[in-house]
Amino acid sequence: MPSKIYLYGTVGYDIDASYVRMALDEASDGDLELRINSGGGDVFEGQAIYSLLESWKTTTGNRVIVYIDGIAASVASVIAMAGSEIQMSSNALMMIHNPWTPAAVGGADDLRDLANVLDKIRETIVTVYETRSGIDRDAIGLMMDEETWFTAAEAVNFGFADQIVNASEETVASIKAFNYVNAPDWIRAVEPIDKAAAEPVAVRRSIAKAKLAAERCCNKTSKN
Repeated sequence: MPSKIYLYGTVGYDIDASYVRMALDEASDGDLELRINSGGGDVFEGQAIYSLLESWKTTTGNRVIVYIDGIAASVASVIAMAGSEIQMSSNALMMIHNPWTPAAVGGADDLRDLANVLDKIRETIVTVYETRSGIDRDAIGLMMDEETWFTAAEAVNFGFADQIVNASEETVASIKAFNYVNAPDWIRAVEPIDKAAAEPVAVRRSIAKAKLAAERCCNKTSKN
């Protein structure tokens, strides 16, 4: 049976690269099942997770099978592109857009530097989408400019996913923390859910185990 990693919630808050790294270290031999239900989050954490998954595939020779249970928006869609195979629930959504930051503070020079950084991040994301879908970079850029939302069928048609599977019963992750302009009205109305109540017990135990391992690893006291 393949190992499973659940990427449910906000990248960089509910999910981070350290957790994924430890989960990959604990993964059993064979393929990995990666289940995504995320409205996005921190782009750097997301890129780190994508790189970890790509490295794991190369090192182990195994596959990452991605299942999009509810939503893979923004950097969560970038993470999904690490899948050797990407399956979307028939009621799931995917969204791609340009990177942005809510923390734009500073003088004119600072903001110009920040804009340059965002442009560079954009190019790396375009490359990820281009590699996975085979779509021309300029076309992908236009889709990102427009904040494009894909149904499962559309994602498969454009090469961002491979297969449509049965509808998921998972509640779509809330996007209220994000300022998405083209999101469907029904998904805007999804309220954040209590994390402790929503996560399967096995997943909570997995995260707790990973955090405990990190504490034991990094907070050891030396004995004289």
